[in-house]
Amino acid sequence: MSPAPSVGSHLVVTFEENGKVLVLRLNRPKQLNSMTVALEGDLRKVLDWAEEEPSIWCIVVTGTGRIFCAGQDLKEALQRQDAGGESFLDRSQSNPHGFASLARRISRKPLIVAMNGSAFGGGAELIVNCDIIIGCEGQSEVTFPEVRRGVVASVGGIPNLMLRSPAMSPWLLAGLPIPQHLLKAHVFTEVVASAAVMPAALKWAKLLIECSPDAVQTTKGQINLFKAGKGVNEVVLESAVLDSATYSGDNLLEGLRAFGEKRAPAWSNPPAPKAKL
Repeated sequence: MSPAPSVGSHLVVTFEENGKVLVLRLNRPKQLNSMTVALEGDLRKVLDWAEEEPSIWCIVVTGTGRIFCAGQDLKEALQRQDAGGESFLDRSQSNPHGFASLARRISRKPLIVAMNGSAFGGGAELIVNCDIIIGCEGQSEVTFPEVRRGVVASVGGIPNLMLRSPAMSPWLLAGLPIPQHLLKAHVFTEVVASAAVMPAALKWAKLLIECSPDAVQTTKGQINLFKAGKGVNEVVLESAVLDSATYSGDNLLEGLRAFGEKRAPAWSNPPAPKAKL
């Protein structure tokens, strides 16, 4: 494994499952893990590194304290705007991966969120772009309140949420908390007690790394293509070109051998795709 980038104390970087699972913990509990320019920059560095690091098979994101993420640090944002820095619109467009470098990141690695608390604004936009979301019983409010502040959830949250269910539109338009029954039906993978949130996320991470990383990342690539509006034939044909190594690589042979020998497969790190999606 190549060295992970160094980051500030606002982001805790750890590894699980012999380094295959990257865990990122937002660490600004007094500020409700609100996003600053510096924190977003460190997230982008680490996530870009993880995307290219073949030994990372899965990524888990969580937070410190009672709130997962309260969105943008508005105090910092207003100070920057008053000082002639980036406007809210400029800021939303300057990072190709969106809020927290996650809200519209097109990652080939599975993204898991362990919601230690509620998610507001950009924090909500972050979670709905992830693959597996562990909610916390009684503590996982998800709200897009931007319209009540004169701004817009403009970094990917609106289309990503609507892809999950058209029933979400009233709550986006009114900026109100999404009802728990809709979250459980369309957003959360599981809802567990507070103490079980991180164990549940790591349980899912372990389940994912029991699978061939090549096959998982090719599957994620097809999900990305579908979210981009590709039709069935386009998804199949483009994936066959981008991920041709998956269909003839060492892990395919290992999976077949392990099945025939009635043993658990011993997967190796996946090859790089021919091109980025």
